[in-house]
Amino acid sequence: MRFDHLARSWVLVLAASTAVAADPYADRVIGYAPGVGANPAYQVPEVAIGSPERFTGEGVFPSVVTPFNPAFGADEIVALGAGGSLTLGFDEPIVDDPSNPFGVDFLVFGNSFLVDGDYPNGITIGVFAAPRDARVEVSADGMVWTPARRVAALGLYPALGYSDVTDPYAISKGAVNSDFTRPVDPAFDPVGKTFDELRAGYAGSGGGMGFDLSGTGLSAVRFVRVINDRGSISIDAISDAAPVPTPGVPLTLGCAGALLARRRRPAGR
Repeated sequence: MRFDHLARSWVLVLAASTAVAADPYADRVIGYAPGVGANPAYQVPEVAIGSPERFTGEGVFPSVVTPFNPAFGADEIVALGAGGSLTLGFDEPIVDDPSNPFGVDFLVFGNSFLVDGDYPNGITIGVFAAPRDARVEVSADGMVWTPARRVAALGLYPALGYSDVTDPYAISKGAVNSDFTRPVDPAFDPVGKTFDELRAGYAGSGGGMGFDLSGTGLSAVRFVRVINDRGSISIDAISDAAPVPTPGVPLTLGCAGALLARRRRPAGR
């Protein structure tokens, strides 16, 4: 009886671990139109599958992804010119969850970055905000589409790969991964901040532009489409936002999720 009870306990733990470990990133490309003016070297939409980049420029100018140093590789971001669009599908649904921080249900990562007014020390004097002007739509079935609401007026925070890196242009990876499913508090204003102040403001988040499903009439979606009307932008990834952790959930389950929900890259990476 004690053995059976132990076995059942492990089954419950593994089941809970699997639930926590559900992949929060896009799993497949549904459609891609590069649009007018998209760089021909950046037209592989499969690079938007999986998590955002933490380290960029391998073999060219290797460096950590920070708000001052965005991902730039042709195998890391996909370009959308004027009239271009990218549609991604998710195996696990993105849910309109009231427990998600700041009302953010999913995050879009692009080629945004902060303008450094004191290079190379990292003091923000402005924001290059692509894809802030892009339209983002969601669908439950891939046929009927509804606009998603961007959270907050700014609502954009360039990606941060590691929470413990102190150099905004570091060439060595950090030891503490940021959380790409955790949004930045939309009240945080990055302008005028030093890199240390930025890291503190991110509070463990990996950044991203937050979107809310409330108001769409959809409780869950499996498809997200980014549409660019003018100029040129690039998309790195789209992530489901994680709910606020429930107090008392065993740490081992969260660790299992973190280990299992690692980035899936296209073949050849």
